[in-house]
Amino acid sequence: MRGVIPMFARIVARHPETPKLMRFYWDTIEACAPPAAIMSAIKDARFEDVTRYVELGIFSEYCARKPLSAAAL
Repeated sequence: MRGVIPMFARIVARHPETPKLMRFYWDTIEACAPPAAIMSAIKDARFEDVTRYVELGIFSEYCARKPLSAAAL
C-alpha cells in the first residue's frame, strides 16, 4: 500500500503534492507506537478499564475510565 496509494493519488488527484502527502501518511503509520505500548501508557497514567476498539481492521480507538479519587468518596 505504501507505494500503491501515492501512485494512485498521482493519477486521480488535482494537486501535484498529493502523492507526497500520501507517502508522509504511510510513513507516520509505519512509525506508529504498537497498541500494547499505547495501552500500557494509558494504564501507567492510572486510568482503568483500558480497551481498544478496531474499525475496518486498521483504525484504533482507545477508551479508559478515570478512577474515582479518594476525596470524591
